Amino acid sequence: MTKRLLNSTAVLALILVAGCSLAPDYKTPTAADPKAFKEAQSQVPDPRASWSVATPAAEQSRGEWWRIFNDPELDRLIRTASVGNQSLAAMAARVDQARGVAAIEKSALFPSIDANASYTRQLQSAAGLGFAANFEPQSVYGAGLGLSYELDIFGRARNASRAAKADALGSQAQYQSMLLTLQADVAQMYYLLRGQDAEIALLEKTIALRDDGLKILRKRREAGVVTDLDIAQNIVDVENTRAQLQELQQQRRQNENALAVLLGTSPSDFNFKPAPLTAQIPAVPANLPSQVLQRRPDITAAQYNLMAANARIGVARAAFFPSLSLTGSAGYQSESLGSLFDWSSRTWAVGPLLSLPIFQGGRIVAENDRVRARYEESVADYRQAVLKAFEDVENALTRLKTGADQAQSYGKAKDAADQAARIAGRRYETGDSDYLEEINARQGALNAARASIRTQANRLANTVQLIRALGGDWSANVALSAATAKKPAPAKTSTPDVNR
Repeated sequence: MTKRLLNSTAVLALILVAGCSLAPDYKTPTAADPKAFKEAQSQVPDPRASWSVATPAAEQSRGEWWRIFNDPELDRLIRTASVGNQSLAAMAARVDQARGVAAIEKSALFPSIDANASYTRQLQSAAGLGFAANFEPQSVYGAGLGLSYELDIFGRARNASRAAKADALGSQAQYQSMLLTLQADVAQMYYLLRGQDAEIALLEKTIALRDDGLKILRKRREAGVVTDLDIAQNIVDVENTRAQLQELQQQRRQNENALAVLLGTSPSDFNFKPAPLTAQIPAVPANLPSQVLQRRPDITAAQYNLMAANARIGVARAAFFPSLSLTGSAGYQSESLGSLFDWSSRTWAVGPLLSLPIFQGGRIVAENDRVRARYEESVADYRQAVLKAFEDVENALTRLKTGADQAQSYGKAKDAADQAARIAGRRYETGDSDYLEEINARQGALNAARASIRTQANRLANTVQLIRALGGDWSANVALSAATAKKPAPAKTSTPDVNR
């Protein structure tokens, strides 16, 4: 009989310690499942071109993808921003906060042990001690240890810990998303500035040539070859071009200030020297498999948020059931400080505490409804993140394709405009046309040249946008073209580690 009782007690103890979880089994919800990107369907189908469920990896590096542009200045700017940007630093601090919350929730899985010491001066009542009681106040000294441990029978503490850990990992994924966005913003601003530098150089050269032409016209007017109308038309043309230059210089200064803030530098202390736009458009495979979107940190963050919401359903369900805690204390108690630690002064107590909710005014039911609604919200957010990812890639591919077509069209337009300007110049020299025709022709050539520069800068920025939409370096998933076959080295940026 005694043996059977001991066995039953052991089994009961194992059940209480092991407990159970009331959270639903986590399953990633279904989402958009295109087999390939629409803008790449003209290419030969890739057997890998299909969407697959992402494996969350908040700490995964997105690679030094910017090295594909082979620009040391861009490398320097992105590294500076990755260290100095204040919004990124704030996000890193939020990761540390989430990691702290996860550690706090995890501590509930272990017993709590406290040391205590006390001194009490007390007078006991006559009713409690009888007529023979000494009515003098007494001193009581105490010292010992206290223990408290909640038996996680229904998984409340474990699910709360899992939810907090998922929140921390989701926060780290958001950090990666912000880092990728910051790097892309720096690269796009860099190429915008380089395009403006090229336009400014073109306008300055044009103004210098037209100032020289104005001097020649004035000499020819003195000789009676041209009229005051030609002089006035030339001045109007030069000053309009100078006004365009001034506006473009103002825009560049504003963009330079914006780049300084991205780098974490005061605009007054930042000077970005002009340089020509020499970068070539890197080759990005058009037939990219859609599974590379697994690398997008915003999708990873959405999955971790979904995991946290799923675990919190278990926390809410556990509130309907009893909670069982073990409490204990051991130490010494004495009326004299000198005899406090004598063996005869020892004291101990141990016992379970069972708590069962009976009436909470609907609070538990309402909390259960709230966490279920939060879970449904997380499902919708995850699906929306997937849809947004495909939208971003499709839009980036569209812009790249359109940009390539525009580059060809603007190139042809520039050649034709240059030829028209040469013909108009010869016609004016031979007297077959007036000066206004030449001005209009060379203004058309200038506009075509500026459009060609802007198209080149936009194509570079759109390439950056595509890489950002793909979640960073895609070379782990897709073989690059021969020009970009070398895989970039792992990123060396500082990333908070939630698991440390």
